[in-house]
Amino acid sequence: MQNSRSRVIAEVAIFAALAVVFDWLTLFKMPQGGAVTLSLVPILFVAYRHGVKAGMITGLIVGIVTFILNPYYLNPLQVFFDYFFAYTLVGLGGLFESQLKYALRRDATRQAMILISIGALLGGLGRFFGSFLAGGFFYGAFAPKGQNPWLYSLIYNAAYVIPQILLTIVVLIILLRVQPKMFK
Repeated sequence: MQNSRSRVIAEVAIFAALAVVFDWLTLFKMPQGGAVTLSLVPILFVAYRHGVKAGMITGLIVGIVTFILNPYYLNPLQVFFDYFFAYTLVGLGGLFESQLKYALRRDATRQAMILISIGALLGGLGRFFGSFLAGGFFYGAFAPKGQNPWLYSLIYNAAYVIPQILLTIVVLIILLRVQPKMFK
C-alpha cells in the first residue's frame, strides 16, 4: 500500500513538472495570454493512470507553479480562475480511469481511444471553463468596444483551447497506439 502511494506521489510530481515544462514550449501564443501547448497531456496521463483525485492534484500543482514562474495578476479571483481552478479541472479526464483500464485489459484499443478522447475533451473543457470565467469577469476591458465581455471571452479562449484540446487528443492517441501499457 505504502509503495503504491509513494509511486502515485512520485508520478504526480514528475508529470506536474513535465506539464510546466510543456507549458513553456508554446506552439502558438495569444496576445493577452493563453497558448497552444502540450501541458494538458501529462496532467491527463496521471488522471488516466490514477483517477480524478490524482489528476486534479497534478493540475493544481501545475497551476500553482505556472503562476509562480510566470504570474499575471489582476486580482485574487482572476488568479484563482486562470491558474488554480482551470488547471485543476483538467484532472476531470480521470473520470474514465476504470473504464479505460478495463478496455486496455481486454485489448479494446478502439474503445480506449474513445475514452481517452472523451477524457481529454472533458479535461480541456474544464480548462476552458476556468479561463472563460476569468475572461468574462476580469478581461472585459480587452473586448472590442460594444462587444459583450462574455462573448469576447468565449471567442478568445476558444481560439487557443480548442486547438490545444485537439492536439492533446492526437498526442494521447499516438501514445496509446505506441505504448498502451503506459496507461495501465
